[in-house]
Amino acid sequence: MRKVDVVLTEIIRNRLVAATEEMAKTMIRTAFNPLLYEVQDFSVTIMSANGDMWAETPGVIVFSQAFPEAVRAGIARWNGNFAEGDVLIVNDPFETGTHISDTNVYMPVFFEDELVAFCGTAAHWADVGGKNPGGWCPDTTDTFQEGLCFRHQKIVERGVKNQGLWDLIDCNVRVPEIVKGDLEAQIASCRQGCERIQSLCAKYGTATIREAMDYVIDQTDRSMRATIAALPDGEYGTSIRLDSDGVQEDGEFLVCLKVTIQGDRVHFSLNGSSPTARGPINLPAPCTKGILASSLKGILLPFDPCNAGHTKCLDFELPPESIVNPVWPAPTDSYGYVIECLMDMMFRCFLNIVPDKCPAGGYQLTGAFFSRSQSRHGKPFVMMDPMHGGNGALIDRDGATNQLTGNGDLPNTPIEITETRHPFRVELFEFAPEVAGVGKFRGGMGVRKDYRCLTDGVYASFVIENTADTTAAGFKDGTDGDHGSLTVMPVDGEHIVYNKRIGSIGPFGEGTLFRVITGGGGAWGKASERDPELVLSDVRNEFLTAEDARTHYGVVVEERSGAWSLDLQKTRELRAAS
Repeated sequence: MRKVDVVLTEIIRNRLVAATEEMAKTMIRTAFNPLLYEVQDFSVTIMSANGDMWAETPGVIVFSQAFPEAVRAGIARWNGNFAEGDVLIVNDPFETGTHISDTNVYMPVFFEDELVAFCGTAAHWADVGGKNPGGWCPDTTDTFQEGLCFRHQKIVERGVKNQGLWDLIDCNVRVPEIVKGDLEAQIASCRQGCERIQSLCAKYGTATIREAMDYVIDQTDRSMRATIAALPDGEYGTSIRLDSDGVQEDGEFLVCLKVTIQGDRVHFSLNGSSPTARGPINLPAPCTKGILASSLKGILLPFDPCNAGHTKCLDFELPPESIVNPVWPAPTDSYGYVIECLMDMMFRCFLNIVPDKCPAGGYQLTGAFFSRSQSRHGKPFVMMDPMHGGNGALIDRDGATNQLTGNGDLPNTPIEITETRHPFRVELFEFAPEVAGVGKFRGGMGVRKDYRCLTDGVYASFVIENTADTTAAGFKDGTDGDHGSLTVMPVDGEHIVYNKRIGSIGPFGEGTLFRVITGGGGAWGKASERDPELVLSDVRNEFLTAEDARTHYGVVVEERSGAWSLDLQKTRELRAAS
């Protein structure tokens, strides 16, 4: 191997990162579904010719970590038989790692007839057929019920569309215009990355590109090992129990994690986790490994551009045919709950090791999906709104509010987009402070959102989990965050409150109001140690009432001349008496 020019290597690495950012911008500008161009429920990844990650831009952080495994499966499937202009498609959950709605599209990159790399995008489709519109069905019992399954078919071969496959998609999804538009956006994104890599090869040569990225991956591995070696050796374990699998209410549904730090390596064991669930809460192995790797990188090296070097010092022990390592055709459509559990379990394990880098527990995924498949009431649509909530407090500040936990720093869907793309009016969107954990630093708040239905024939689904054994656990005597709910308010009829996930209830008519409240984050430290000035600020901002301040924090605030102020003497007396 030639001596590496470290300056040129850094230029190449950053050019590849910039290429993924351009790919992401192409996705946002050309996608049809707001879940992609607003919420950014996708990721883009550039990989070597053998599937090692070179660069990525999330989106959803776990997509990129699992993508290399899917590409390696494609290389094996085709025995390396790729040509310029090929585009491949795969959404088999046991190769992509998530659920069947997340579709991976990737393209081989050639320069002077030599395979140099792969560019790929993973994106949640608006629909992929199956039992429920848009995915996240709570009660499937096998993969066949969840939709169309692709295993590395060439959707484009040597630059020519496989029209039969495109027609198959058109005939099997509820909103073909949106789905095919998003597929075109994924292909355009891959082509953008392909052009950038080819321009790099033209300037520096393919051998230089490979050597530079081999060096980057090696140096990243060294950095990761050095960071781990500085931590104390030891074993740290925890577990979380899910409410149900969507099919059976009774059962264990346990996710277990033991983290062993020894020298410059980390070993993850998930032994003790429940067997494969009958319902769709199972998480395929690629994403079980991926979310643990992503969480560890986020804790130890959060600002590093991600590449294959961050995972070389990690070992995984996954029990076979379990909730964290199912086999085909186990259902996986609600896979995301286990991802949230594993991320919060990682924080619990590392809170006592690096407490300045880990939050208390955050809210579990919560959101509402609305759809209409029948055209007699109007145009079919699928609307997915994964809503933000409250994340856990940190050692020195309150938890983040209005953040999508576990999936990267994803935006929410703007009200203007919801109202112009779908037959709904958003009549209220505000903080829900009552679900936040109480402590020295409080958990992040949930949000409350009211959707007024403007048409007939609408069905609803509700996404929620961990209402009993919460992910939003407080730390150091901070209280847990509370979970969310869905309230359905028909024009004529009783209000119905749902505190567990549901699928395809309805139909509901014009005028029905749906209120979704998301969960709050866990708090850090004793409530009696919260700075009274912070409590006063929360009262002034209407996050707390004066009675809340007294009851939860032992702080006395009074309204004088239309303004809130502290009574420090009464506060000292109240806290001393408690």
